[in-house]
Amino acid sequence: MSGPAVVYWVETSERAGEEELAVAARRAFAAAGLGSRVRGLTAVKSHFGERGGKGFVPPRVIREVVELVRAAGGTPFLTDTTTLYTGRRTNALDYGALVLEHGFTPEAVGAPFLCADGLVGANETEVPIEGVHHRSVALAADALRASSAVIVSHATGHLATGFGATIKNIGMGLASRRGKLRQHSRLRPEVVADRCIGCEDCLPNCATGAIGPDARRTGKTPVMAIDAERCTGCGECLASCRQDAIRFDWKVGSRQLQEAMAEHALGWVRRMAGRFGCLTFVAHVTKNCDCMGRREAPLCPDVGVLAGTDPVAIDQAVCDLLRERNGRTLEAMSFPKLDGSVQLAHGERIGLGTRRYELVRVG
Repeated sequence: MSGPAVVYWVETSERAGEEELAVAARRAFAAAGLGSRVRGLTAVKSHFGERGGKGFVPPRVIREVVELVRAAGGTPFLTDTTTLYTGRRTNALDYGALVLEHGFTPEAVGAPFLCADGLVGANETEVPIEGVHHRSVALAADALRASSAVIVSHATGHLATGFGATIKNIGMGLASRRGKLRQHSRLRPEVVADRCIGCEDCLPNCATGAIGPDARRTGKTPVMAIDAERCTGCGECLASCRQDAIRFDWKVGSRQLQEAMAEHALGWVRRMAGRFGCLTFVAHVTKNCDCMGRREAPLCPDVGVLAGTDPVAIDQAVCDLLRERNGRTLEAMSFPKLDGSVQLAHGERIGLGTRRYELVRVG
């Protein structure tokens, strides 16, 4: 059995500004020796936000990472993938425009942006793995063509996985559209009829048109229904419903999603072995992930920046630090019905990484 992974931690103030986070990123990058893994065309993979949101890692910090990559001899480019749900990230053109609107211009950050899964998420590569649920995973092709990568993650709560950080940023964030659909295959929402008021706020948020008035309720107050055959399980309807009238069977859906997400991360990590490093920001930790197009107040004080090469160990350290600082887990602060440790346990089980780690505090 291999020993524990090393996770480096640069602590920040409880409400760290952009400059402080940039300095912390530089120190964490150096302490973890991530520059030694950089070569050639280097992907700086992050989440660049949805329209209306502000929780993403800001341009000033991404610029710092770009400069570190270039100083290590790499040619950096920013990257992410398109989404299943409606919004400004469903195709590469709209997402590229949004990236610029959010301040990630080549002039501001020093590198261009490229959608790793192509125009509409179909630029993919099937990677064989030995998973429990999957024997191969569909990943964004250009995320595998890069010579190296720096995974820049933002720890948040998540409505389907409890929390999201490094594993989610790789497993979901570097999957093609087909890969994302496979991960959501067991996650199906249902309408709670006695809570639905027929406001139809959910309709414009469904990318596949799977939601509509329930035809079985003729002559009664309109209630929405979801066509399970057309539903992709993306969760946008849940996020948009202010009546709490849309529910998931979390015991089935969340576990399956987390395990599938870890298996997709495994495919990318195995192909990029020795050629990537991770920076995970535990700052401005919000209830929802950065996919939500709205501003949210942080749930807790900032912790800092973690760095390393084992995504499971880093995410375990994220969870432990937040629990130690706040007396409860990130899931308890955001979505208490969910158990986000599923992704950690499954990741360790399939060889994505280890939950055992040595935390090195960078002074």
